[in-house]
Amino acid sequence: MFGINCAYDARNGAARIDPEAKPWSLPSNLPKFLMLSASGLQGLGIYLLYRSFDEGLWPSQSPIWFYPMISLVLLLPAGFLLTVERSRERATLVRVGAYGMVIGLLGAYVGYQAMPFGEVRIDGLSATYAISLGIASFITLIFVQRQITDDATGYELLFIYSWRNLVVGALSLAFLGGAFLMYVLWAALFNEIGIGFFQALFQEGWFVTFLGALTFGGGVIVFRGLTEVVDSISRLVSGIIKLLLPFLFAMTVVFLVALPFTGLEILWSTNQGTMLLMVLTFILLLCINAVYQTGVALSPYPVWLHYAVTGALFTLPIFSALSFYGLYTRLDQYAWTVVRYWAFVVWLMLCLFSLGYVLAVLKRGVAWPAMMASVNSVLGVLVIVVLLLSNSPLLDFRKLSLASQMNRLTSGAVSPEDFDDQYLRDELARPGYLALRDLIAQDPVLWRRLEGERDHESEAAPAQPENRKGIDPVPSGSMSPQPDALVLAPADLVLPEPVQVAIDALMAKQAGTVGYVLAVDFDEDEQTEYAVLLFEPTGALQDRSFYFKEESGVWVSRALRRSRSSGALDFNQVQQTQAVLAPAQLKNLVLGPWVFKPD
Repeated sequence: MFGINCAYDARNGAARIDPEAKPWSLPSNLPKFLMLSASGLQGLGIYLLYRSFDEGLWPSQSPIWFYPMISLVLLLPAGFLLTVERSRERATLVRVGAYGMVIGLLGAYVGYQAMPFGEVRIDGLSATYAISLGIASFITLIFVQRQITDDATGYELLFIYSWRNLVVGALSLAFLGGAFLMYVLWAALFNEIGIGFFQALFQEGWFVTFLGALTFGGGVIVFRGLTEVVDSISRLVSGIIKLLLPFLFAMTVVFLVALPFTGLEILWSTNQGTMLLMVLTFILLLCINAVYQTGVALSPYPVWLHYAVTGALFTLPIFSALSFYGLYTRLDQYAWTVVRYWAFVVWLMLCLFSLGYVLAVLKRGVAWPAMMASVNSVLGVLVIVVLLLSNSPLLDFRKLSLASQMNRLTSGAVSPEDFDDQYLRDELARPGYLALRDLIAQDPVLWRRLEGERDHESEAAPAQPENRKGIDPVPSGSMSPQPDALVLAPADLVLPEPVQVAIDALMAKQAGTVGYVLAVDFDEDEQTEYAVLLFEPTGALQDRSFYFKEESGVWVSRALRRSRSSGALDFNQVQQTQAVLAPAQLKNLVLGPWVFKPD
């Protein structure tokens, strides 16, 4: 391909020229049909998951299934494409499949932390899961690739595979982007001459996902065959970093010299000092590995510069100590949070790598690069273990953070008025949700700050006229109430005290609104729920509507999602509209053309 005819030698991880290869031929050592089949299955999985989201079907509404499914669909085919070689298909499938079982179980546990669906915020949960699993999978992949070769112990292959995977993945993504631009141009050109078939085809979800997956897979096949080109790119990047590393170390030394004259307080005053120090440490470690590589070759620098770099390594533990001080200061003030646990994990890994290189210098002197293989191999496995365990019940940072925050409350370190219950709701997923329910049961006044903060609005299915159960409206002819008024339907409705307190708190946060409360029975269990609709003075419905339901003796708030196609909702119209319950697993609340679907 592209006039370069080479094959991959699995025994030494190097490219070799194939004298029998034909010009523009694809690599013969790769099972191309099997790889494209894996890409096709990946495209099918992505499309099915996309459709489940688009139509609100299983498993998009069941996180305990969705998280492992999306993890397997995205990670396993990519790992298989980057690893498989002819005559080694079975070994690759076994190892990739074994890792798939691990991430499937971890994904199910993380998905369980996102339940009950719609009741907990999952932004932070999903982000940390995706980042940690992605990094763990990348490191695991290079160990798997080395393990299925003839040399399953050499560190050199780990270094080679890490660079090749990065470059091949980046080039394949670039190829995918270029191909899609070509497809768009193709469709536009045919559309200009009156043939709109291709433009319509390229807008179909199934076609885009299949085409994208197959294009990416084809890119991996092509670029894995161009090992000489890929390795040349790696050497080019390494050469650029080689030029930058001395300047980077000079900057760090000057910074440390200036620090005693400025003091540490100014470093922490912006609340970014710890993060900047950790980022700097990471960049230094990354550059050291890119320059010295396997550590067995000749020094990439002249003797004097190599001595200078060796001495500058002792700045790494200093940065680790400063970072720890910054973390400890925040911990002493605000206790443990999920972010601080992750910051500590990152700090610990950076600290171990830094100490490993410094110990190598103390043991070997200027020949310290020879010990990089041992340090990186051992700590690489440790990184994988920690990242995987962080998505398991053995090292769940959400539960640990919850225990720390609740300890501050029970010990009196923070008063109930100052307790950050919003953090439990927004960042701690299921553990925070359950803790909030317990707090509500102990102190109903906490309703003033709980629930009602989320924005739930999505399409609801049109209500059907049959089997609707009527709810008496407020008598017709009612006058528009004053702002901050609460209108009950029926007018003599008596609300439970916790519900009354919660509604008052919600309306206090939405000053100038009008509340409309209906007694309903969404699940027909003969237990009354209370739907709350909030109106602005203009008469338009606000983004948030709620209902209150008693669960295990505790009144909890749930969202009412209004159909976007319902149009604006006028208060006077609502008062004069017969409310009905439409058939559903939980009955939909129907007020004329307006449909509210309870979560």
